[in-house]
Amino acid sequence: MPAFDQCHDQVVRALEKEGWRLEAAPYRVFTKYRSIYIDAEFTHQDDNHLQHIILVEVKCFPDENSTTTDLYNAIGQYLVYRDMLIETETALPLYLTVPYTIFEKVFDAAIQRVIKDNRIDVIVIDLEQEEIVQWIESST
Repeated sequence: MPAFDQCHDQVVRALEKEGWRLEAAPYRVFTKYRSIYIDAEFTHQDDNHLQHIILVEVKCFPDENSTTTDLYNAIGQYLVYRDMLIETETALPLYLTVPYTIFEKVFDAAIQRVIKDNRIDVIVIDLEQEEIVQWIESST
């Protein structure tokens, strides 16, 4: 099983502050030929008592001065994971979480287009405050 990114606990606490509850870490998906480990599964009950479930892939970008490879890996990993969820008929939304500092520095107009065109759902996290700054959802 792969190790969690260094900011995993901060992401968990940020989601918990918003009422999400950690259910599994990691969340395993497997096919005949491949297994993947998505970092976490969260549940949330809304005001109408409806339960929502999301899967979260945490990316910390540990070296803020060298983010290109991390960015390519994060986007590619997200797309493979999402397609494996489709292949296994796992109807759960997948979110990529990124630190706010990286989002501001690295997610320029070109990357924003990639996010939009590839329908990548993103949660931007302020790691210091352990708070969600922004939800970027492909349906909006």
